[in-house]
Amino acid sequence: MPGVPHEYKKIDLQLIAEGDERAFYEFYLQYTATLHTFLRRHSGLEGLEEDIIQETFIRVWLYRDRLPEIENVAGWIYRIASRVYSDHLQREIKRRQRKEGFGTALYDTEQTDSTERTHLQQLTLQLHRAVDSLSEHQKKLYWLNREQQMKPAAIAAHLNMPVGTVKNQLSAALREIREHMMDAGFSSL
Repeated sequence: MPGVPHEYKKIDLQLIAEGDERAFYEFYLQYTATLHTFLRRHSGLEGLEEDIIQETFIRVWLYRDRLPEIENVAGWIYRIASRVYSDHLQREIKRRQRKEGFGTALYDTEQTDSTERTHLQQLTLQLHRAVDSLSEHQKKLYWLNREQQMKPAAIAAHLNMPVGTVKNQLSAALREIREHMMDAGFSSL
């Protein structure tokens, strides 16, 4: 792989395979910069590289037992990063299609009248306000769960948190959103 320094071979892959977190951290540090460059060059992403790199290394950690037998470790990591990127694109396309389909169905003049559209606009505005009123941590959990369609277990792995904590904090965030919506007069949700 171009741009991959020779010092990568100095890390004992067997230590990583056995669960040595220090060796894995060194491994992570060595590959992070080249993965940033790779993702920027091939994906055109701005700001999402870090999420893709984190997910890549979560997968590397999950399959670390394979490391000692892999001949081209750099190629293996780039392949994982490419798959993570592809998964991200597919989720984003599905999310946009759902959003566009939802909007088209609701805003189609033959389907809804102006009163319903106004009500929907007010509902959407209040929902955005409710989400904005959450703490930054709760917003992140909500975004990962609702916008990225990540399940609590995936969020927990992504944020390095216990699954139970993620579930409890998501429940608290949703409860706050419901309370905000009820206070704004949307009690039938």
